[in-house]
Amino acid sequence: MADEFDFSELRNYLSGQIDLGEAELLLDEPWTLTRKPAAPGAPAPVTRPAVAARPIPPTPAATSAARPVPRNLPPQFPNSSAPGTSNAPADIQQAPIPDTTGFAPSLFGAVDTKASAIPAANMPTARTVKRSAHAFESAETLDAFYESIKGEAMYAKEAALARYAGPAKPKLLFLLPAVKLSDAGTATSPFNTAGSTVAFFGTPVGEMLSRLFASLSINQNDIGITYFFKSTERPLAPLLEAALRKMLTKELGFIQPEIMVTFSQPLFYQVFGKGKNFDDNAGTAMDFAGTKSVALVDPYLMVNDKQMKWLTWKVHIPRSGLFTIAAK
Repeated sequence: MADEFDFSELRNYLSGQIDLGEAELLLDEPWTLTRKPAAPGAPAPVTRPAVAARPIPPTPAATSAARPVPRNLPPQFPNSSAPGTSNAPADIQQAPIPDTTGFAPSLFGAVDTKASAIPAANMPTARTVKRSAHAFESAETLDAFYESIKGEAMYAKEAALARYAGPAKPKLLFLLPAVKLSDAGTATSPFNTAGSTVAFFGTPVGEMLSRLFASLSINQNDIGITYFFKSTERPLAPLLEAALRKMLTKELGFIQPEIMVTFSQPLFYQVFGKGKNFDDNAGTAMDFAGTKSVALVDPYLMVNDKQMKWLTWKVHIPRSGLFTIAAK
C-alpha cells in the first residue's frame, strides 16, 4: 500500500496539526489518497472501489474566530458524565468501602492520635558502634609507634619492619611503596641498615635521587626515608590501604618533615585516594595530613628511562613550586 498511494497530503495535515499543538484542531480541506503514477513496465495495480470522502459539516469554530480553549479543564471521555451525576442505576446502592485502618475518618472527625501512636516499648533503639582504638594511636614516641604496629594483623607474621631512616625533622622525606624483594636480603636492605640512609644512597636509584635534589639545594643529609608498607612489596587490599594511611599520619607527626615526596603511580592512589588523577596531579603541590607533599614517578623505572628523567626535571619539579634550582 505504501508503494501504491501518495501520502504527501496526509503528511502535510499531520505536520500542520503538530505545529498547532494540542490546544487547537487543524480544520484542513478534505483530502483523499491519490495513486502514484505507474512506472513504465510496472504491472497494473489492483483496482478497488473508491471510498467517497465524507464532507465535514461546518462548525462555529470554522466560521468564526477561534476561541482559546481552557487548558485546565479535566479530560472528558465518551462514557463520562458531568460532575455530581452518576451513571449507576438509581436502585443500585454503592456499598461503602470498609475502613480497615483503625483510624477515625478524617472527613468526620480528627484522627485518633492514641491509635496512631507507636508504643515506646516497640520503638527501635539506637545502636552505638564501639570502635576499638589501635595501640599505635596512643604511641608517644616514634620507637613506641613501631613497636605498637608490630601487633597489627598486617604485620603479625613479619620478622622485622622497615623503620624511618634519616635526620630529625628532615627537609625532605622520601615515601617509598615497600621494600623491594630484590633488596630484602642485601646489605642495603632497610631491615639491616639500622636507620641510616647511607646504604640507600649508595644504590643506583639513591645516587640518581641524591644528584637530582642536590640540584634543588637539598643536601643528602637533609633527606629521610620511610615506607608506606613497612615490609616487602605485595598487593594491598583497599581496607588495608586505609589502615596504612592512618599509620602514615601518625608517623608523620613524629618525623615532622617539611616536604614529603611520594614515588610511583600506585603509591599516589594509595596515599591520596582514587579521587585524584596521577597524570593531572603529578608534580603539583598537595597536602597530606598537614604535610606539604608532591608525587613523582617511580625512581626504579626512572633510573633507566631518559624520558621519565626529562619529565621529572622539566615538568613535575617546576610544577610543584616547592623547590628552587641551585645556582651553578
